[in-house]
Parts: sequence; C-alpha cells; structure tokens
Amino acid sequence: MKKNPDKNYLYIALASIVSCIFYLIFEYIFTNGQMGVPLDDTWIHFQFADNFAKGYFYQYNIGEYTAGTTSPLYVIVLGITSLVINNFIINSVILSSLFYTLSCIFIYKISLLIFQSEYSPLKYFDNTKISVKLISLLVAILTAFTGRIVWSALSGMETTMFTFFCIAGVYYHIRNLKSAKFNLLPTLFLSLAAVSRPEGYLLFVLYGLDVLANLIKDKALKANLLKVISAVILFSAVTLPYLIFSYSISGNFFPNTFRGQGGGFSLLPDFNYLRIGVIYFFRDNFIVGLLYLFSFYYYIKYFKEFYGKLKELNLIFLWILVLPLAMSILIPNWRHHVRYLIPLLPFVNLIAVYLLLYVLNLNPFQKLKMQVITKRSLLSLLIIGSLVYYIVYAVALGKNTDNINNQQVKLANWVKENVGKNETIALNDIGAITFINKNRVIDMAGLITPEILKYRTYNWDDNLDSINYLLKKNNVSYIIIYDHWFTEYLNKYGNTLTYVTSAVLEDNTICGGIEMKVYKTNFKRKKD
Repeated sequence: MKKNPDKNYLYIALASIVSCIFYLIFEYIFTNGQMGVPLDDTWIHFQFADNFAKGYFYQYNIGEYTAGTTSPLYVIVLGITSLVINNFIINSVILSSLFYTLSCIFIYKISLLIFQSEYSPLKYFDNTKISVKLISLLVAILTAFTGRIVWSALSGMETTMFTFFCIAGVYYHIRNLKSAKFNLLPTLFLSLAAVSRPEGYLLFVLYGLDVLANLIKDKALKANLLKVISAVILFSAVTLPYLIFSYSISGNFFPNTFRGQGGGFSLLPDFNYLRIGVIYFFRDNFIVGLLYLFSFYYYIKYFKEFYGKLKELNLIFLWILVLPLAMSILIPNWRHHVRYLIPLLPFVNLIAVYLLLYVLNLNPFQKLKMQVITKRSLLSLLIIGSLVYYIVYAVALGKNTDNINNQQVKLANWVKENVGKNETIALNDIGAITFINKNRVIDMAGLITPEILKYRTYNWDDNLDSINYLLKKNNVSYIIIYDHWFTEYLNKYGNTLTYVTSAVLEDNTICGGIEMKVYKTNFKRKKD
C-alpha cells in the first residue's frame, strides 16, 4: 500500500516563501524600490565570488591572494551560481532563501525523530490529538517565523547555508544513533559547515566527542575504528586546504577576519556578550527565551541521561549551550543583530518545544496541560510570541538595506564618477565600493590587508607611521573612512588629507558610523 505524502513539507515550504515575500515587501517600501542587501559584508562576498568565477581564486584585488573570507565555500557556491544568475544581489538572496527553506524542512525532520523517541515527553500526551507531526510542524513553523532567521535569509550572506549544513549533520547523526550505526554522512555535512563558517569546527568537535562517548559506552569503538579514522580523514580533506592556504598567506590558520574583528582568546567569558545574546533570544520569542535559560538547568539535572536514554538530544544541547560560551571567549562580537548566533535558533526552537512539553507534564502544570490537550490552538501562542520581532526584523531589513544603499552604494557611485579605474583607494568598508568599481583597495580594517593587523601589535606612534607609509607606498589617492575609527591617524596625518565629500545617514541602523567621509590624499605635503 502506498504511503500518503507528508503535506507538512508543503506547508513549511509555503511558510518560508510567504516569509521571504513579506520581508521583501518591507525592503521595497523602505528602500523606495531600490532593493539591495542589508550588509556591506554581502558585497564583500560578491567581490570574492566575482573574482572566483573569473578564475582569480580567493583574490579580492586581482593578483593578490588573501585569506579575507570566513566562508570559502560560500564564495565558491556564489561564484559558480553567478554563471547562471549574473545579478549578484538576486543570486545571493535566492541562495540564502533556499538554504533557509531547507533549514526549516530539516529541523522538521529532526523533530520527527526526537518526538517519536521512546523517551519523548510527547509520550505523556498519548490518546490526544497532539501528534508527533503536529509538534514537529510547530517547531518548523516557529523557525520559519523567527524574525532574525528570515532577516538572514534575505541578507544574501552565508548564514543560512551554514545553518542548513549544521542541521543536516545533526539530523544524520541522530539517525545513526537511532539505528545504532555509524556512517560518514554527518561528517560530510559538518565538514561543509566548517568551510561555511569557522564555528563549524566547534560543532564537529562536539559531534566527535558525542560519537566517541556513545561508541565507548556501547563497546563498539574497536568495530568502528576504521570508520572513525575515515571520518577524520574526510573532515581534514574538506577543511585543511583553506586552513593551509590561510596560513601560507597570513601566517595564521584562521582568516584575517578573525583578528580583524577582535578575535583572540580570553581566560574569562565576556559576560556582557552572553547577556546581550540572551536578550536577543528573549526578543525572538519570550517563551522560547525562558525555556532556553531553563535548558541549562535541564541539561545539568539529567546530564547522565544524555549519555543514555536522552543521547539523541545531547549534541543539540551541547551546541546551543557551548557555542555562546565559546564565542564569548574567542570573539565576543554582537554586531548585525548578533548574527553569529542566528544558526542556533532552529535548535533553540526545537529544544524550547521539547522542554515546554516536559514542563506541561509536571504536576503544577496539569491543568494547563489539559487546556493544551483540549484546545490545540493554544500551541499557536508559541508562534504568536515571535510575531512582534518578526515585524521588527522585517523593518530592520528595509532600514539596514536602505542604510547600505545611502552610504556605501552612494559613495561607490561617487567613486565611479570621480576616481580613475587605475587609482588605488583606502577604505574601512570594502564591499560595495570595491565591487561596483573594481579599483584596487587597501583595507583600513585589515580584512584583506593583513599588514594593518600586524601594525596593531606596534606601539601607537609606530602603528600610525606604518599605516601612513603603507598608504603612501601604494599610491593611495583617496581614503574613505569613518572619522571616529581613525581619530589618532587623522590627528597626526590629517593635514595631508583634503576633505572632498561624505554620505550621511539620517537614521543609522547597521553601518559603522553615521557619516562616511572621502578624503583626497596629498602625501607630498609636509606634516606640521
């Protein structure tokens, strides 16, 4: 007898498409029909991908190799697909929206595995109309209507691609646990995640520890040793090339962006970063935020069970609890709506629904549980809790994109009209201005000009002198920067610069400053 197809997949895809269209309408309104992307970082990807498609592998300035991207795989994917869709804005938004939809579908598939488990709290809802499919659909729709996730889907960035590979890797890991087998599918997807975002390395380490713990507990490590070695070889084959490339170019295994954004190592976590991260979880959905905090207690209380009957949940809990802590130690950067934690949100939603069912089974909440059983619509309150910031981030997408258009794209067009193609310019935001004009650039933030990062280790005067020498040596004709990023440099060498024009934002929601200024250089002029 033929199985009926699961219509929930269609509902999830429709919810994702509707969300994207809804957000694009807001973007159209706030940009007066100009459209675009909400981050200068997206334009950076465009430049890398465009050069990649033309045969200039990992070069921002043609002829100059650089480890300036944290997502080498996205550069490849965006570059290859640009051969079919030549408009990078449309191409990137289609890609990030597609991976967003796939993420919603695969979190549904994970939810089916989790909630049909023998130890699922849903078992205590037997003989009710609250089914595994209904609860799993709730997780998927909750994810589709989480504002920050939809924002990332329309950002044209690698965020949703990374999210999908993480979810797919976890999905196949849980399948392996349920079937008591070990194969290379989780490793394949987690390898792709690692070359999509550096955080993927952490997820692979957590996955490896979880696999080893289960194999040792089941006394199956010896029988699967060859497969474990094969997994390590596969992960290394996918991830090592870019690490080696990065080290050969910059002397560091991690890309320039890690150091450029203040990455390092601290013995203590940045508690302010953790506080802000939790605040954003509460903004996404207040109920989910509460249940996320409760997950710390739940994991500690049932710690031993996560290496027993709750083993299918262990990697998910580890991921949502460890990543924020790791980020607070290594790179506590909460810019762009704390976008480096956005890939956790589908997992956070799943765990929130799981813990909600757990809480409803506790004695003090039996009356509420009966209400939920008799009125299944009460479950929709969880989704309704996301609607406020679902609208907020739709507005944010429009305003963020308008900011980029009115500052970076505006100055890119000024450069097109006033600066020769053979002139070198120095920038602190290298995306739109470089992609639109193709001038050779010096990156004042150091992402593609690692000398700048090296100079930061010097004492202040030597640092400023070295920056100025770098600009003179490269015959930089214009410097386009935020003044407050380079106050000391302007104080010392401002007399060798002539202010030309600027782009001022009325309401800055995403850029590094309200006013970005253009200066003409005159290095022959003596400083006072």
